[in-house]
Amino acid sequence: MVEVKIIHPKEPTSWMPFVPAVKVTGGSLLFISGCTALPLYHSHPHRAEEFDFPEDMEGQARRVFENIKSILQAAGASFKNIVAIKRYLTDMDEMDILNEVQKEYFGEHMNFASTTVEVKGLVRPPSDVGVTKKLKVEIEAIAVLDK
Repeated sequence: MVEVKIIHPKEPTSWMPFVPAVKVTGGSLLFISGCTALPLYHSHPHRAEEFDFPEDMEGQARRVFENIKSILQAAGASFKNIVAIKRYLTDMDEMDILNEVQKEYFGEHMNFASTTVEVKGLVRPPSDVGVTKKLKVEIEAIAVLDK
């Protein structure tokens, strides 16, 4: 049986969209690779239409969380199974937009450890498809499942 315990070094005095630490016993871990607004799978040779993605943070964030959702569902899990995320943004000024979209997918479940890092850039679409838009967000996650 899986047990997930939220660790607070002291009593929280305000709401945060994450927790300081999560202790997991039992269960199996699902490591989700970094997801962007790009498709999880694409054709080889590349086809430009598969690399069409929104330019704005809200649209990209939705695409990212839909990619994560499809992986979770394939594993028989949901966002409630996530115990840790790492978020990579190219512009911290857009973090509030990401947070709003994240709330839509996680609901009240914010019981996961989280790291957010601003990076200079993220993976680019293949050069042979002619897409010049830039990715703004990438998220990786760890979920815990019953064995």
